[in-house]
Amino acid sequence: MKRRIEYVAAFDGKAENILKSKGISTSICTALRKSLGLVCRIADGGEIPIRLIDELSQGERFCIYLVDECVKPIPKSDIAVNIVYEDEDIAVIDKQAGIAVIPVRGHYGKSLANALANIWGDFIYRPVNRLDRDTSGLMIVAKNQLAHSALTMKHIYREYVALCSGIYVGEKSGEINLPIKRVGEDICRKVDPSGDEAITKFEILDQYSDYFSARFVLGTGRTHQIRVHSSYMGYPLCCDKLYNPNPHKIICPNGKILDRQALHSCRLEFVHPISGEKLKFLSQAEFL
Repeated sequence: MKRRIEYVAAFDGKAENILKSKGISTSICTALRKSLGLVCRIADGGEIPIRLIDELSQGERFCIYLVDECVKPIPKSDIAVNIVYEDEDIAVIDKQAGIAVIPVRGHYGKSLANALANIWGDFIYRPVNRLDRDTSGLMIVAKNQLAHSALTMKHIYREYVALCSGIYVGEKSGEINLPIKRVGEDICRKVDPSGDEAITKFEILDQYSDYFSARFVLGTGRTHQIRVHSSYMGYPLCCDKLYNPNPHKIICPNGKILDRQALHSCRLEFVHPISGEKLKFLSQAEFL
């Protein structure tokens, strides 16, 4: 896959310095050094290859080419994918529950990577915000290294809705700031003082018979963060087979029967990594 991106020099200086002032990372600059023709001055309707050490004048137009090398074949799988937005740089996907985001043991050939390869052909897979296999909802896949490096977690607003077990008692909104640590080599995580910082904002929505709905906004992006925080606070997610001691099926508020963790990525907001456009996406949870 090749992506051409055009720029205008904001000041007199070396091409590399101008690119770095626009947020281009050192690793991408290193990739651009690999071959002549990946950076070009635009003049008289044509392109003249230059090096990153070459000087550009303020207002001068130039472009870069992002080229993925060593693309390895990805097994294709005819799994339905709901792509709600797509351009040359990113795709926003409304993932259904039951699909692993990355190929892992037990899900080789059945992941989102395999489903996208069936649509796009072989490519380098760059998921930005990963969802657990049984978590549904919105997530971003970057289509080149620049988009991926520019979309950091702290710049993405990530909102989830969930159903939590129990009858809620306490403040209706607040923040959980408890560090999370991996349990040995296991997939499980736990709240631990020696763990990594993990911040989750919450708002209680509606109380039902023996569970309630809640909204969560991530301040950090630790593995299983909402699931771990909810469980630690005494309100594990409904049907969560990893963190709920009684993960039985439930009848949802809309009458559907649910047998997987009741967690859905319902809202994403971020600035497009290349165009700078502000983007917002919403998705309705199947259990509400």
